[in-house]
Amino acid sequence: MLRIVIIDDEVNVRRVIKKLLNLISTDYVVVGEAPSIAEGKRIIAKTNPDIVLLDIELEDGTGFTLLDQIPKIDFKLIFITAYNQYAIKAFKFNALDYLLKPIEPNDLKEALAKAESAIGSENELKDLLLNLEQNNNSETKKIVIKTTNKTYFIDVSKIIYCHSEGSYTNIVFEESTILASKNLKYFQDLLSEYSFIRTHQSYLVNKIHVTGLENDTIVLNGNLNIPISLRRKAEIKALLADY
Repeated sequence: MLRIVIIDDEVNVRRVIKKLLNLISTDYVVVGEAPSIAEGKRIIAKTNPDIVLLDIELEDGTGFTLLDQIPKIDFKLIFITAYNQYAIKAFKFNALDYLLKPIEPNDLKEALAKAESAIGSENELKDLLLNLEQNNNSETKKIVIKTTNKTYFIDVSKIIYCHSEGSYTNIVFEESTILASKNLKYFQDLLSEYSFIRTHQSYLVNKIHVTGLENDTIVLNGNLNIPISLRRKAEIKALLADY
């Protein structure tokens, strides 16, 4: 859910915006609304919104005055106004968009999509930084794996093997598989310090899950047999001499 505050001195405009938000997506929730600088400032502090839809002409001044009174703008800002002469000044406040009244539904939809994307990128960055910090302070090492629509933080020890799918890679665990949007060479480099072995042009295995060797295959936990290429055979057998 994305939390939205609407600040506009026209009650009918606020009502229309709320109806449009309901039509655009159920993921948007209006957590507050206000007609003025004073009330807008209070609502923003109270609700900590993700997005603020801000009119420029308010009851007691301008939206710019309101923003000047906020110590840290940690929300995405979309201006709404009847006057286009404010556009340049609006973007000085890092506004994501500038919508003219009467509001076109598609323009609002596009502006919100832009805000949602920006919020997602920031959250992903925060998660990445947290992951790096945890890796530095923990014996459990994790890597970041991206699919086409999600980012995972994976404990390296849980990966059994990786299997090439052209420009993608299947990351195989005991009970699940993730199709990552990177090729196998990328994961070979990423996992080089974690005892992973490239057994074949299409396979990368986690040494801690190896249970034995059988003919031209490596046997992994779960009785999984992974092929060994002919040119890597001697090297791999030397690496796994104790198995």
